[in-house]
Amino acid sequence: MTENDVKKLMQKYLDGTITAAEERQLERFESILLSKSEEVDFKSESNKITVKQNLSRIIRKNNKGRTIYKWLQISASWVVIIGLGIVTYNWSNDDTPPKPIAEIMERTDWGQKLNVTLSDGTKVVLNSGSTIRFAERFEGDSREVELIGEAFFDVVENKDKPFLIKTADLTTEVLGTSFNVNAYPDKEEIAVTLASGKVKIASADSTVVIHPNEQAVFNNLKKTINTSEVQINPYIDWKNGIIHIKDATLAETTEILERWYGVDFVFENEKLENCHITATYNNQTLATVLESIKHVKKGMGYEYLEDNKILITGSCRD
Repeated sequence: MTENDVKKLMQKYLDGTITAAEERQLERFESILLSKSEEVDFKSESNKITVKQNLSRIIRKNNKGRTIYKWLQISASWVVIIGLGIVTYNWSNDDTPPKPIAEIMERTDWGQKLNVTLSDGTKVVLNSGSTIRFAERFEGDSREVELIGEAFFDVVENKDKPFLIKTADLTTEVLGTSFNVNAYPDKEEIAVTLASGKVKIASADSTVVIHPNEQAVFNNLKKTINTSEVQINPYIDWKNGIIHIKDATLAETTEILERWYGVDFVFENEKLENCHITATYNNQTLATVLESIKHVKKGMGYEYLEDNKILITGSCRD
């Protein structure tokens, strides 16, 4: 019921032309106002006196045996007062412009990780070289964030307000679950790996739903989404300081190490880049990792250069 509707019904009440059904509408309106504890704000003390005088005149004029005392006892009286045009009022919203919702950006450099808690309680672990943008508080019918890079999400369940993660041309939608998103901009693929719950992944051309221990991979060039069953730990253990390398080339391995430790690798020759490695490192220093690779791959060496660069030397025999 709008303000004008209420004013018309109040005028009918005062004129004695209101029907029983319309009077019940006013009674329901009264109970709503009581529950909301609305208040009337007088413009000045003189206005307050004028209001009392006008209301008294209305009551004396209304001699048909009706009473409007209950309308004067509560904030519903603002409807009559509006008709007199001499006070301001507060309804569900005032004239104060809503406070803008700030956008927050968190980012990590190579070699850094960051724990972030969103306003709804959702926890995010941001991997190295990543950026996440989100609203200071979530309003509307969804919770939306933007991700560049990699992050692990533990989303608080809210069936009425789905959680949306925007990554390039892909949107991941969840209600409450935990999963990993790998979406570095220099990669050809975006991978979403689910630990618990259920998520929906959508591109412009297709949509898939994955379940725990499943992974969806979106190809940025082909615009396709493929799903498969996976062992979840290798994709989420990074947040606990564990690196899993499975049959990766040395070029792919050093790319991981660059993000992990914030260094740059260069190769003495291209053949070294194709050397394959399988290993797991649990919170090890970079020096320990390099010595481990050197020990396994006979003939390979390394040396530190300026500007945080490391040169891979020698040869590699698989």
